[in-house]
Amino acid sequence: MEKHLTIREVKNEIKRLENELNVYLTKKNINLLKVHPKAMQIKDIVVDSSHTNFDSFLNYIQKSEEYDTKIYGLLASIYSYKAYIANELKRMSEYDEIGYIVYLREEERKSWREIDRLLHHGEDYSRLKYNRYKKDRKKHVNSN
Repeated sequence: MEKHLTIREVKNEIKRLENELNVYLTKKNINLLKVHPKAMQIKDIVVDSSHTNFDSFLNYIQKSEEYDTKIYGLLASIYSYKAYIANELKRMSEYDEIGYIVYLREEERKSWREIDRLLHHGEDYSRLKYNRYKKDRKKHVNSN
């Protein structure tokens, strides 16, 4: 049976892929700066790790046979994992309310008030449901 990744594991994988992407973008940038007539400076080499400034047109113009395939592959993986997280959160919000409450509380560190507001519940409903879930889970684990 295939193991399903948790959202935490997927976020960790995204971080790992982004770190690897930074390496290849930096290497590509260094190769580009090598062919420029002026001297390289460290501020020219450092790549923005948020990838918000990733310009696909500029990347297309600055072709690098050595790195482009790897860069595009990493970007595709990152985007697919981010889509997975978005879809999984949507699914949880629709079909797995307790799983969504646990995620919001334990992973996102949301307050009970924020969780109740997100789920359109009355005050403290989510905390009550969460505590019942934890109690039942603890009882189930102890009985095995």
